Amino acid sequence: MHQIFNKRRYNKLPAFTLVELLVVIAIIGLLVGLLLPAVRAARESARKLQCMNHLKQLSLAALNYESTHGVYPSGMNGPIVAPSNWGNSWASSRGHHSSLLFMLPFLEQEPLYQDIVHCTLDYAGPWPGWTGRYYGEYVPFGPHSLAPDSRDLKRISTFLCPSDPGAQGMGVSSYNAPVSYAACWGDSTIGRDGVRIGEWGTQDSRGMFSTDWSMPIRSKTGSGRGRAMGEIADGTSNTLLYSEKAVFNGPGKIKGDYALMPSATFRASPVACMSAKGKNGMLLGPLPSSHQRVGDAWSCGLPMVSGFIALLPPNSPSCAHDRGEWHEGIYSASSFHAGGVNVCMADGSVHFASDAIDTGNLSTPVPQTGPSPYGVWGALGTINSAESNASLQ
Repeated sequence: MHQIFNKRRYNKLPAFTLVELLVVIAIIGLLVGLLLPAVRAARESARKLQCMNHLKQLSLAALNYESTHGVYPSGMNGPIVAPSNWGNSWASSRGHHSSLLFMLPFLEQEPLYQDIVHCTLDYAGPWPGWTGRYYGEYVPFGPHSLAPDSRDLKRISTFLCPSDPGAQGMGVSSYNAPVSYAACWGDSTIGRDGVRIGEWGTQDSRGMFSTDWSMPIRSKTGSGRGRAMGEIADGTSNTLLYSEKAVFNGPGKIKGDYALMPSATFRASPVACMSAKGKNGMLLGPLPSSHQRVGDAWSCGLPMVSGFIALLPPNSPSCAHDRGEWHEGIYSASSFHAGGVNVCMADGSVHFASDAIDTGNLSTPVPQTGPSPYGVWGALGTINSAESNASLQ
């Protein structure tokens, strides 16, 4: 009898019904659905802050460089072997080394910098599988920054935005380490001398960075040298130094690739490049068949690779005259942070530039001299065009 009583009492104990269990599961799923976006937002906020810290380090390195050498680093620099034989010219830097390379000593990368200065590593040729002449002699700061060289394979965390998916790999090539940050070459695709921005182009851009094809660091006079503090008449707090620019992460993507457009078209009316904007973050053609070297190498100073033009608003399409990093183009700032890009100024401050920033009249031809016609964004891209009121504050 006692056993029967206990069995009956046990059977009458309360339990969850199937409906109640399903309700609990639904509530848990709802809570998880509410929490996950908040967790993702918190992680992105942390990545954005880390990205801003990287830009702060770059701006401070540039200021320390200026304090040491009397000028900011130039946008492209390094000795040149005359390219009478195209292959042989890759034994030198071809004048393409970036401002980031010359700031390495101020970013706790002195050993790497000295290794580049003295060219202590072997160099087999300009690309894997090269069948031409092999080089056993070097000039200082050689070889070319896009050549397969183990020094250029070193990933430097300060040069990489944690939100940039392309920066997590090796860009379009497998023999260079990428960069998520770009130097400002001004608000125009031509310099103050009317010459295009690009390889063998102007040595006098409208922005903070330009080309200096004399000996690295030592040049402090003449066109193309690094900018002196006194040249920044618009004010260091009102002048762009570096911005984010997404690394190539697949063909046809607005963030990391570019469309082809004749330079005459975008020179006459930069807004024409906006016609390359397609749906779902993709570009409308025509697209380059190769050489999508956007963000491909931190050591290379070519504007397509590690530069930007403060013309179209952030996260707009980029357009180049033709396939290849040597061509003139509108290379737009871009990032994977919602609503804009992180930037740093010549005074060392870091800000967020919105996609909706004022860009003035984008139908106006690209300027050679005078104030920028491209609103606040264009004004911030110039160093001395009488636009001292432009600010991101």
